[in-house]
Amino acid sequence: MPGFESTSPHLAPLSREEGPLRRARGLAALAAALLIGALAAGKARADNVDLTVDVSGLRNYKGRVVLTLWADSEHNSSFPDPSRVQFRDERAGDAPCDFAQAPVCRRTIESLQNLTVSYTFRDIPPGDYAVFVFHDENNNGILDTGLFHRPLEGRGYSEVLPQDLNPLAARITFHRARFTVALSKTIVIGLRYPPRL
Repeated sequence: MPGFESTSPHLAPLSREEGPLRRARGLAALAAALLIGALAAGKARADNVDLTVDVSGLRNYKGRVVLTLWADSEHNSSFPDPSRVQFRDERAGDAPCDFAQAPVCRRTIESLQNLTVSYTFRDIPPGDYAVFVFHDENNNGILDTGLFHRPLEGRGYSEVLPQDLNPLAARITFHRARFTVALSKTIVIGLRYPPRL
């Protein structure tokens, strides 16, 4: 201020050269903070892993295979019914599953060329998961059920052998199908079809 003279060294007026220098230092500090934040986000993404699911036991080439990856969350009691929770139905080549947005990630293998198929969920965070797979033979996008919710299409779960599935019971709990992913890994899920009545 004109005519104002400070007696304190802390309130000394800035020279014309110190103002731009202080602004440059502030901008450098801001750039460094942004760089550190970007590196931390990259490190978190680098810690993510891939989960490959091999599905065996398809009985024909009709329809498609639907894979549902569930992250451990408060929605576990709804497993394996994705209609009860928000989920993202995605196609191969789409962005990785975003479990911060929805605890369920669904993928579809449209063209069945073999009786064994494989899909890789890329870039998922380490943690506890369960996988539910079904052979959607009529292409309606849901696991068809009959009287008393008896499954009418082939289905399988992580950590459950096909012969351990009750062909007449509709569901397995999340805790029975749960497994831990710490590093990239491959799991195999065999399908079990209901008896033809």
